[in-house]
This record gives sequence, structure tokens and C-alpha cells, in this order.
Amino acid sequence: MKLRTLTIRGLPEPLLKTLRSAAKRSRRSLNAEVLVRLEAGAVPAASAARVRASAGPPDEVRLAFDEANLSRLRSDLALTPEQRVHLGEELAKVSAAQRPRPRFQRVIQFDRYEDYLDWKRYGDRAL
Repeated sequence: MKLRTLTIRGLPEPLLKTLRSAAKRSRRSLNAEVLVRLEAGAVPAASAARVRASAGPPDEVRLAFDEANLSRLRSDLALTPEQRVHLGEELAKVSAAQRPRPRFQRVIQFDRYEDYLDWKRYGDRAL
């Protein structure tokens, strides 16, 4: 899908302020907010209502997210500094265990650009 550019001239200042504040509340850029609103207007009314009903109001989602972060912050502040360090080390071990490890790591250096192109074309056989 090729993306097109659309320029809007003569946008009233109150509408622009409304779009900017909505974009800020939704944590989107102004361009992304306009695209969301255009797409919402382009879909049939029944499916748009279904999407809006399933997603919930943006403020409710944001408040729930903020409450979760606040409760996590409170539980972290209840810990001693030593406990925080221990918890951080445990989380690092868990995340490292879940992350797939590369089979090998190596650095290949080329003296000339042509050598790099040969390596890209033929792989390790060029070396």
C-alpha cells in the first residue's frame, strides 16, 4: 500500500486545538490522531460502534494504566534498597533465560567495499 500525502489548508484554530489536545490525551502525534479519526469515519457505522464499545473510552484505559503503574511504584517503594537490587537481579536472570541466545557471535571486517559485496553475494565461501 502506497502512502499518500494530504495537505489541509484553512483549518480553524479551535478545531486544531481540539485535535492537538485529543492527540496529547491519546499519546499520539497530530498526524496519527487525524488518521485515526479519518479511518473511524471511513468504516461503516455499525463496525465503528463495535470497535468503540470494545476498546472503551481512552481516558478509562489511561486511568487503569496509571493505577497499575502507581500500585507497582508503591510496592517497589515498600522494598528496601537491598531487596530492590535482589529483585532486579532475579528479573534479569529470568529475562535472560527466556531470551533466545544466538548460536554464535562474530565480527567480520572488510578492507574494501568490494570484499563486502562478495561476502554478501557468496556468504562465507567468499572469505
